Amino acid sequence: SRSLAVGGTAIYLAVEKVIEKGKKIAAHLLEASVEDIEFENGSFTVAGTDRSKSLGEVALTAYVPHNYPEGLEPGLEETAFYDPLNFTFPAGTHVAEVEVDPETGEVEVVAVTGADDVGRIINPMIVDGQLHGGLAHGIGQALLEECLYQDDGQLQTGSYLDYTMPRAADLPSFNINHNTTLCTHNPLGVKGVGEVGSIGVPPAVINAVIDALRPLGVNDMAMPATSQKVWQAIQQAQG
Repeated sequence: SRSLAVGGTAIYLAVEKVIEKGKKIAAHLLEASVEDIEFENGSFTVAGTDRSKSLGEVALTAYVPHNYPEGLEPGLEETAFYDPLNFTFPAGTHVAEVEVDPETGEVEVVAVTGADDVGRIINPMIVDGQLHGGLAHGIGQALLEECLYQDDGQLQTGSYLDYTMPRAADLPSFNINHNTTLCTHNPLGVKGVGEVGSIGVPPAVINAVIDALRPLGVNDMAMPATSQKVWQAIQQAQG
């Protein structure tokens, strides 16, 4: 969640420095004032004209400085440090639909729909992948994953043979939607996304399970809602 909001902003600030230096080099090559140089689509252009130099030409000049601004250090490398002023606050709503088999206690997640605001989306595929992974993680937390210990403190679920994680067959197709509002305190307008899915879906799934079991007299269910726990809750409620 910090990668783009923090690291990405540092990259953005460093690139801005590169562009500013590039404008000085381009102004020298184009015999124009630095204030008249604009950078867009990979080219430095004199405002209001078709006179321009590409980023590649400016970079070549920076490293082969035969025709170069006096007093400007050669090279086109910059660094930037970014310390966030505040946290980012992604938000969202998740809705889960489940079906419960009262004979076995098995819970099937039929559908999950999410609407999330993660700020400006730079790479939609990565964002959806993060959300899908978070939703899978959250479903596992809600229904399957649990650390169990013996009375002497020995962990019983210390391997993937004993610690149940969700598989593809345990997951529905996810319906993901985006509602974008830009973050106001970083220049990219981005927010975190890594934990969004895993935070919203566990309570949605558990609430759906309780809603399904309420007609049977079950009004509470602790995570994870394993088949055994659900079956036992039904039996206790039925007397």
